[in-house]
Amino acid sequence: MTVLKKTRRWVGALARTGGAALAARFHRNERGAAMLEYTLVFGVIALMLMALFYRMFHVLTDYFGMIAFFVTWPFI
Repeated sequence: MTVLKKTRRWVGALARTGGAALAARFHRNERGAAMLEYTLVFGVIALMLMALFYRMFHVLTDYFGMIAFFVTWPFI
């Protein structure tokens, strides 16, 4: 079945039943549930890593600024 036919059937079912039967069928359908769980776990890990890299970038920037400041002292 092509994507267009699936889309037409989906939109038609939504228009006929007001979405209740379609929502129930979608809730019963378990295809792709594992992939969704893997995607959510991957997303949470990616967000944590992005926060860590963001924080480490600021720490390293401050450290480099401190070193650059000390290097400019003439008596060291």
